[in-house]
Amino acid sequence: MRNERRRLQEERRQRRAEVERELMLQGEMEYVRIGLSIRDRFGRVDETRTEFVRAEIRKRDALAKAIKQWESYQSRWRGLLNSDRPVAFADIPWPVSDSPSSVDELNPDSVVQFFVDSLLVPGNRASETDRLRSALLRWHPDKMTSVFSRTVDSDLDTVQDGVNIVFRALHARIHRVKVSQDMDARP
Repeated sequence: MRNERRRLQEERRQRRAEVERELMLQGEMEYVRIGLSIRDRFGRVDETRTEFVRAEIRKRDALAKAIKQWESYQSRWRGLLNSDRPVAFADIPWPVSDSPSSVDELNPDSVVQFFVDSLLVPGNRASETDRLRSALLRWHPDKMTSVFSRTVDSDLDTVQDGVNIVFRALHARIHRVKVSQDMDARP
């Protein structure tokens, strides 16, 4: 009974300490975001702590960006599939950070990076292979016929070219992942 109470008190103390550390880090992040440096208890600039906070800011910003992009991508796909409106190149939820205005802006490396970054989204349980495999199914040119059939004539060739770029980028990446996994599995 006494040990149980001590254990519970210790757990509560640890949770409070975690919350306090997070609040302190939030304050430091706000401070650094406005261009200031963290100072030690003697008032000197603490470059190590400041750089740590900057790195944490970059990490959290990248995560927030990945979450926003993935949610937008998923939402745009739902909207596209649930609609029967004509489709233009700009209506396609291209898997890249910034919506391309032309097929020339679809970089295969950016396509792959988009899906790799999506693995960072909290709650994600997919492996890279699973994510790439589901993306391959979605972007397979034969599976895109319902989108192609609704694409405006002036954009049809461009949309088909874009779909092929995305598909080839995903196919090449999943091939590299499988080869890498096979190499790792060898004795």
